[in-house]
Amino acid sequence: MRKIVSVIFSIFLSVSAVFAGVSVTPYGAASTVSGSCFLLETKNSKFIVDCGLFMSEKAGSAVDGVSADVETAELKNLRIQTELIRAKALFLTHAHLDHSGRIPLLVHKGFKGKIYSTEATKELVLALFRGGAGFDLIKRKWFWSKNRIEKARYNNGKVMAHWTNACKKNIGSAEYSDGEILLKDLEEKNVKFLLCKKCCKEETKKIENRFVTAEYNKDVKISDSFAVKFINAGHVPGSAGFIFTIDSQKVLFSGDLGSGYSRFNGMFDVPEKVDLIFMEATCAYERVKGGVKQYELFRNDLKKALAAGKTVWIPALSFNRTQKVLYELKLMQDDGELSKKIPIYSVSPSANAVTVLYQKEVAKKKAESEGTPARADWFLDDVYRKGSILPENARLRTIRNYGLQMILISASGDMSKGRSEQLISEMLPRKDVFIMIVNYVDAESNAGLLLQNKKARSDVESRAEIKKYDVFSDHANFKMLQKWLSKQNKNVEIYVIHSSEKNTQDMVKLLKSKGWEKVNGAKSGQSIK
Repeated sequence: MRKIVSVIFSIFLSVSAVFAGVSVTPYGAASTVSGSCFLLETKNSKFIVDCGLFMSEKAGSAVDGVSADVETAELKNLRIQTELIRAKALFLTHAHLDHSGRIPLLVHKGFKGKIYSTEATKELVLALFRGGAGFDLIKRKWFWSKNRIEKARYNNGKVMAHWTNACKKNIGSAEYSDGEILLKDLEEKNVKFLLCKKCCKEETKKIENRFVTAEYNKDVKISDSFAVKFINAGHVPGSAGFIFTIDSQKVLFSGDLGSGYSRFNGMFDVPEKVDLIFMEATCAYERVKGGVKQYELFRNDLKKALAAGKTVWIPALSFNRTQKVLYELKLMQDDGELSKKIPIYSVSPSANAVTVLYQKEVAKKKAESEGTPARADWFLDDVYRKGSILPENARLRTIRNYGLQMILISASGDMSKGRSEQLISEMLPRKDVFIMIVNYVDAESNAGLLLQNKKARSDVESRAEIKKYDVFSDHANFKMLQKWLSKQNKNVEIYVIHSSEKNTQDMVKLLKSKGWEKVNGAKSGQSIK
């Protein structure tokens, strides 16, 4: 009997020792929504899940609930821990910048590993990098054209700041910064410095070479004792959760989970049974509601506003939200609910760059498969069959005359940055404007203030009507989150991530009230064995 007990005990010790050699340390998205970054350590190697930006609440920016203190967000975005730089590989859940935006800095600091993602995530995040995302976080010795800066000094102009050898060859008379500094610290009276797009493209090529793409639901073997499976998260095109298998133990990262009623991505995949879960709870509060029926509300209000002769202004996030709105307008045209004579303008360059990528993918897949494609990691089959995500009369460009009746789409979605902020003085004073808010907004953002019947930060008096719609959400509510957990044992260990401190604690209580026994909030820098 003793021998049997001894054998059982030794087996128990060996299994415990194997899993005891695994730890997860959050460096972001723990007691806050943004800055997604987790270090997964095994006996032999280190791996990263995401390397994203921290977003600032006080700056009025948000990614469906992202918020962080403005003073610490900037500092956090400039910091990359040494253990992250030494990691063997990075696994990227999706292309949103709060998950990917510090990758250029990570690579600049010396990260040599591969970057694993779906094909869609790779294409989308590289497009964001080519546009300059993340490169402003890197201290460099900058240079610029002496001739251009002299002209800019007299007309409040803009000057391209360069840093690559490719651009040095093309600039005969160059001036240099005194040392390695951030772009924002380049100071010159009446001059605004911008990232050189050619330099961004050159740097992006180096990052592109590190990517290894994977398909959903296929095991990718990283080593003899370590493998990963990508599962569809239904959040944005290419979004994934990861199941890491480490010596027969399974650790699950949710990534960001979709709402379940996206016209683009449909329902997320419900993951298999695992041993440890890191689960996002950005918008998963029990009170948050949504559903397919809300599309009808959006459509009816849009039609009423247009019938009343109003211009419809839709501030929307540039990545995925703008494209979802455009596609809904196309579906309305196809259903005969929206006249093709009403002009539709998408005026934000960053949003239009993503829209072009979406459009190319849909057109390419339709051509390849003659209208009946197999499901890819970008969109549902129905989107490919349509052959386009754009309404017939959509124009992807800036305009000067806003006096005509139109549907106008601009970024940012909270009206506190970019083209949306610029349009406030033009649109708010008009009674013939109906504003449709289609994403999360912070209470102190321009959109948040207006929804509370307060003045926008610019102090412009508003006469426009404004209303908010949750149907375009990219995040799961509490009902959907429980569906995602439906195959798990009730005693599985769960750590809540991508949520503020207060909402994390609320989510822990909610899950425990539904019978989940081991639920905790993840803490930044605290290693979980």
